[in-house]
Amino acid sequence: MNGITACVDCREMAANRPWVLRAVGHGDCVAAIRAEQLAARRFWIRINPQGCVTGSALGEYVGALAEDAHKEFTPKIRDRRREAAEGWRHELVGHDEWKRRAEPCLRGRCTHRQEAAS
Repeated sequence: MNGITACVDCREMAANRPWVLRAVGHGDCVAAIRAEQLAARRFWIRINPQGCVTGSALGEYVGALAEDAHKEFTPKIRDRRREAAEGWRHELVGHDEWKRRAEPCLRGRCTHRQEAAS
């Protein structure tokens, strides 16, 4: 984050006592640590056959496999088999890619919805 790094004390608080960091950490350190944490987050995105992202889940809560994500979004095996045959996909992406690919779809501002409406 703009060359700012967090001091040792703030890093220790972030690792061992994150609730304290917000209260007594240095402002620049807190911002740098928050930016690092956000950049490290991974998200599962659910993509329909037209390429539009229709769902998202934080990767650490779902699992490491695409099958785990598919189970999270579609609990019934019959429905998962149908969706797989139709071309639904699940991809694990970083925060930057999530912002670029998922956010426009989830907010209704993607080109997929416009094409479908035409």
